[in-house]
Amino acid sequence: MEPYAIHDAPGGYERLGVLARTWRADTVGLLERAGVGRGMRCLDLGCGAGAVTLELARIVGPEGHVTGIDADERVLGLARAEVASQRLTHVAFRVADVFDTGDISAFDVVYCRLLLHHVSRPVELLRRMWAAVAPGGTIVVQDADFDGLFCDPPNDGFEFYRQMYPRIVARRGGDATAGRKLHRYFGEAGIPAPQMSVVQPVHVDGEAKSLALWTLEATSEACRAEGLASAQDIAAAVHSLAAFTAQAGTLISQPRLFQLWSRRLPA
Repeated sequence: MEPYAIHDAPGGYERLGVLARTWRADTVGLLERAGVGRGMRCLDLGCGAGAVTLELARIVGPEGHVTGIDADERVLGLARAEVASQRLTHVAFRVADVFDTGDISAFDVVYCRLLLHHVSRPVELLRRMWAAVAPGGTIVVQDADFDGLFCDPPNDGFEFYRQMYPRIVARRGGDATAGRKLHRYFGEAGIPAPQMSVVQPVHVDGEAKSLALWTLEATSEACRAEGLASAQDIAAAVHSLAAFTAQAGTLISQPRLFQLWSRRLPA
């Protein structure tokens, strides 16, 4: 997999927790609509700190099993610690590149969230995911389209973030508008036409209002490394967006999140 555009500092994992809480209700609703249930065997690809892995574990119960795969040993450490604290015995994690997972097959549910817009070969990855779905099983995907980001009133720092994030992702081999293309990618990967919905949270207060700011900060290293902006310009954007975020009455959106699922026919 290509170098990841977002780099959370070791002490900066709060962003991941807020991200998980922001999308939790939509993700749980999607998993329910897709038919995820007790006793199922699930794969969470690109699982990160394990937020959805744990949701899957809660849904399938101890009769089922969930495997989380991610290339980042640091965030998997957080996931393993949470599993240990909850004394879960039906969850396992593996460190692996999502394109080099070895033999994975016969899962009732294969899932990923906010992964495909970071890879240069999304159709190939979907094809691999589909191959891991057992007869009667389901593939479930959530991914973003950052082209729909907005704030009100206009803000220079937010506009910097809105324009810069897709450029960083593109430099790292991804596509920040992948969400809208997922239905086409499913077809190209040989996956039956999916069920689909779109959600887009907006915030005028609360912790999730800071996600744009934290993502800007977490991508600043990649932004500089790719020569897309100077440290001075990035600092100015962060300062502007921080003040805007803290200001009462301002509004900040999340990207549109496309949600798709498709079921393989029973044997």
